[in-house]
This record gives sequence, structure tokens and C-alpha cells, in this order.
Amino acid sequence: MPRLYWSPPYVTALSLALTAPGLVAQPAAQGEGTDRPQRLEEMVVFGDPLRRQTLDTVSSISVVPEARLDAQNIRDLYDLLLRTPNVSAAKEDKFSVRGISNEGIGPGGTGRPTVSVFIDGARQPGRGAGNTWDVEQVEFYRGPQSTAFGPGSLAGAIVLKSRALDYQGYSGSAKLGAANYSGQEAGIAVGGPLIDGVAFRYAGETNQTDGEVTNTTLDDDEWQARKRYLNRFKLGWQGNDWYSLELTWQDTKLREGTEYLPPANAERRRSTDNVNGFYDDDSELFVLRQILTLSDALDVELIASQSESNSARRGDYDVSAEDRGQFTNITTKENQALELRLNISTERLRAVLGAYYSEDDLMGTSANRGVNYSLSGLEVKADADLAADRSADTRALYSEADIDLDSRFTLTLGLRYEENEADNRSAFMVTGAQAVDPITGTPLPGDVGPLLAAVLDDDTSAPSGDTVLLPKLALSYDISDSLSSFVSFTQGYRAGSVDFVSDGNSPTYDPEYTDNYELGLKFSHHSWYVQAALFRIDYQDMQVGVRVDASNFRTDNAGEAQAQGAELEFSGDLGLGFSVFGGVGYTETEFTDYQDDEVSFDGKRFPNAPLATANFTLRYQHSTGFFADASWSRTGGSFTERENTPSLRADARDLFGARAGWQGEQLGVELYGQNLTDKFYVTDRFVSESLGINAAFVGDPREYGIRLHYQLD
Repeated sequence: MPRLYWSPPYVTALSLALTAPGLVAQPAAQGEGTDRPQRLEEMVVFGDPLRRQTLDTVSSISVVPEARLDAQNIRDLYDLLLRTPNVSAAKEDKFSVRGISNEGIGPGGTGRPTVSVFIDGARQPGRGAGNTWDVEQVEFYRGPQSTAFGPGSLAGAIVLKSRALDYQGYSGSAKLGAANYSGQEAGIAVGGPLIDGVAFRYAGETNQTDGEVTNTTLDDDEWQARKRYLNRFKLGWQGNDWYSLELTWQDTKLREGTEYLPPANAERRRSTDNVNGFYDDDSELFVLRQILTLSDALDVELIASQSESNSARRGDYDVSAEDRGQFTNITTKENQALELRLNISTERLRAVLGAYYSEDDLMGTSANRGVNYSLSGLEVKADADLAADRSADTRALYSEADIDLDSRFTLTLGLRYEENEADNRSAFMVTGAQAVDPITGTPLPGDVGPLLAAVLDDDTSAPSGDTVLLPKLALSYDISDSLSSFVSFTQGYRAGSVDFVSDGNSPTYDPEYTDNYELGLKFSHHSWYVQAALFRIDYQDMQVGVRVDASNFRTDNAGEAQAQGAELEFSGDLGLGFSVFGGVGYTETEFTDYQDDEVSFDGKRFPNAPLATANFTLRYQHSTGFFADASWSRTGGSFTERENTPSLRADARDLFGARAGWQGEQLGVELYGQNLTDKFYVTDRFVSESLGINAAFVGDPREYGIRLHYQLD
């Protein structure tokens, strides 16, 4: 049966409090009937199915335009993750939104992520896909977005929109830069009309660095070198007034050294691995968007997308010069999706009716070599392979509508019916093993692999599936032409799945659900925009991953958990060429009903969930073309595992950046710096006694460089 939660009393109470005469000053009525108050020009939120303006959205969204990306020297999604309220990044592919990690809590399992990432409409699973070169806007949707964005959106969604096609004239830009640690970057973007009604745009970029880490065991001073590549091509046709199409192709590549460091040497940025580690990611996506305009009030949109990510990672288990095992992980993720939308826009109603279908395939292997195992008192050094496959189909029908009740009140109703079915396979195979002398720790002659294989080998397939009905309810009120408020209730969902391997079995675990309550204010007047929100998220059956040992994973369904907090963001002009933007986020997280092996975790905070985050940027722009920016971002400390061990916390950090330069009509130059105080900070830790792992992930050191620009408009 579909799962349905509904809590109108809570929403009603909040809405009454929001609109009570004693709490807000009621402005004089403006007009009769259903005429809406006159709105100022605002940014359109492109990821929203209804394409609302920022003042009309009924959730907390950070909309970051290209100018702010430049001011903060944002080159990829990771840079932006470090500078967004209630978003915290441990590394490029591990971050949290309102306290919940995009990977979920803990390792293990083949479940979906909790934050979906879209690039021009395509769901993108790859780590190397987050380049922001020639990106027009980035949107962070905080809180459950399952009704609008579908699978993998329990904690939020991130939407990157590349620069739009120009059918009227040519435009382009280019950059060339150099930085410390042998940093280099180059980029080009150009586009315009080919023939009447046909336009294109191409963007290409590369940025690379030798890195700041030296491997003393392998005598490699480019141990964490990184190279990133981007190619994007867009082609569009607007041959008439009733039909248009746009095709996007993007290919990205990432080549990076391993990020693990031994804690004792982390601050000196010294690695002692005896294994030549690396991380490679190749990602490609295609998006075909077609729009059929039936009338001024009705159009049909068809979005077909395909994305694929192939990644490979090799690392040293014990991050030391000792030969205690290594791993090589290879993962392929594929997504094919088809979405049909009927968009309706009348004087009192704006609505979308949609049908969605997707196929998700995950194929992963982990080859472990020379890993220490303990089995019934027998110490062995073994080679083993892990494998996990998932083939999932998702079918959904959804609708969302804004209904103007009168000139100031708007009711938002949303509903999504979704079916998820998956075939899952997990396997563990011992390929060789030697007993270890308990006194000397040296391997003994003879292969005991067949004995271990008889006990540990397992290859199991199991189906999983869920059916859900997810509601959304919101009420917004225009207090004045510049000030609006909203109260909302939405439900989030993450599908259940099957663990990799757990004690020779492959048990299923249940879906995870959230109820999300939000109360917000949004203000827009002249150049100023301010938004504030209070939120509470109640989790049921939260999926918590637990790694038992090298061959055993499991996923617990914690009984209950919650997160609550607040956000404030602002931007505006100060005059005399100065402007500011920034924000503050605060999130409290807590397991409220979770026990494992008779140990209670009630009252513990979520891993990778700092209490406070903040950012602030001061900009100056002179009419002669001179500009300068100074920025600050703050992330509080956080625990890195469910036990909340004080010694395994991620560090709090304050990061300062600056940029100064001159931009003429075409040519420009700038100097920039990141982490100007050269702050050392640990972003995450990975500790496993069974594997002998004790590793730290650290943030980037001080970076400074120069960049040349060329602009063609």
C-alpha cells in the first residue's frame, strides 16, 4: 500500500500564527478581485517545475547567479558547497544539507543518495561533473524535494544551469590563469545564431594543480595532483512560435590523487602510502528538451536525458609504508529518464502535471588485496572481491499547483505517486589467503583461501520495491508588494534496498521517510533581497549504514530522528559601488529513537552535521572597471560518526578569500586568493579497527593566482 502521512493541524496552526492580525501589520488592500500585487523584477528559479520567481517559491532556496560565482572565485561545485548556509562539505563527493549527508548516514548499502544533482535537466551522479565555467545560475534546494525532483532528493537538490542560447547575436569569453602549486587553468565559451532560428553554444575548460601533498614513501611530490576537464555543447532551434527544442551534451573528466592522509602527518601534508593511489571519474550526459506551445495558457514539455559516470579509485588501507592491504574500487552509474510535463498558466492558476520514468543502473566492484581478517581466532591476510549491482526502475505521476485564493493568499498543492522496483545483487569472494603468525605478524606458507571461501563466499540476488504517495501543502501570503511569507508541509522519501554483504546474507532494509515543516519570509525591494526560514524535519526509519568489518556491511533503520534550525540570506547594494551578500545557517540534529546491539544512540547528533554555517562577501565595482571582492565563510565543527567520538571530530574553520582586478569592455585581469590565512582543518575522518584504517581528509591550503579574461558581447 502507498505510504501517506498528512499533518494539516500543524500546518494550519503555523499559517494562523503567520497571518494573525496581532502578529503582522496588515497593509491596505491594493485592488479588487484576484489582481496580484505588482512585483519587482526577480530571478527565475529554473529548477522549479513551475518556474517561479524567487519571491514566490515556497521553500528555502539559495540562488547563486554568475556574478556571485565570480566574486567568490567559484570554479566547481565543491567551492560553492563550502560557502552556502546549512550546507557543509567534507570533500567533493560528500556533503550535507540541513545536517543530512548526501551519502546518507554511515557507509554500506546500495541505496540512493539523499541529494540529487541536475545539470541542464539531466540527473548527474559523477563527481567530476560540477564545473561552474559558463554556468548562468546554481540553485540549492534545501530540505526534502521528493515531490518535485523524485528519487534521491530526500535532503535536497542542486540544479546547475549553463548559459542560455542566444538567437540574436554572438557572445563569448575566455580565460587563462596560473596559481601556486603549479596551478593552471584555461577556458573558452562562444555561442550565437547559426542560421535563422538555430543557435549554438560551446564551452570548454581545464584546471589543474600539482597539489600540496608529498608522499614520502614513494618520493612523489605530486601525490594529490588534480586535473579537471570540461566540454559542453548546446544546440537549439526556435523555428516557429509553437515548437522549440534544445540539445545539450556534456563530457567531464577528473584525475586526482588519493585524499587519505595519516592524522599524525596531515598538517605537514605528508602521505606515507606504499600504494600508488588515484581517483578517476569520467562523466557524460545528454539532454533533449522539447516544448510545444498550445496556447498562451498551455504548453507541453518533454525532457529526455541520459547520464553515465565511470569512476575508479585505488588506495592503501592503512595509509602507511607497511604492506597491510590495498583496494581498487570501480563503479559505473547510469541513468536514463523521460519526463512529460503539461504546464498550465491562467490568471488564478499555475500548475504542472507530470509523468516520469527512469532506469537507474549501478555496477560496483571492490578488489581487496592483502587485507587482514580475523575469523574465529584465526588471523589471515587475504585477497577478496566485493561486488554490488542494482538495476532500478522508477515510475511516477505528479502534480503541483499554485492557486490564487484572493489578491494576497496563494495555496500550493502538490502530490507525487511513485513506484520503485529494483533487482539487487551482492557478492563476496575470497580469491586467496595466508594464515598470519600471531607473534611475528608474518604470513605463513600455504593457501587457506579455500577454507575461508567455504565460510565467507556468498552471491545473492534479491528484489526490493516501494510504492509511495507524497503530498505537499503550502500557503503563501503577500504582506506587501515587497514582502511575502509562506508556511509549508512536504514529505521526503528514500527507497529501501539491499545491503552489500552482511554475515553471508543480503538482507533488505526499509524505505526512509521525512515530514518537513517550514515557515519563511522573503523580502525584495530595489536591489535588496532577504529570505529567512525556520524548519523542522522528522525522520522515520532513517537508514544508517554500519561497517562491521572488511566483508560485512549492514544498514539499520533507526526508529526516529529529527533536524531543526533556521536560515537567513541577504544581498543588496550599499551605494558608492559597494554591495554585499551572505547568509547564516543553524541546524540541530538528533537521533531520538535508535538502538543497535543494546547500545542507545538517542541524543547523538548526525555525522557531518555542523551546528552553524555562515558566509559574507563585500564587493566593490568602480565605473572605470576596477573591482575588488573580500569574502569569509564559516563552518562549525562536527562529528564524523554516529558514536560522536570527540577525538574524531571534523574541525571548525574560517576561510577568507579576496579578489581584485580590472575589467574593460573586452580585456580584464584579476589577482585572487583562497584560504588566505592558510588555515589547516580536517574535514572528515575514516577509522576502522577491523581494517586497521585511521585516515583524515583535510581542506585545501592557501591558494593565490592571476587570471586573464577576454569578453565578447
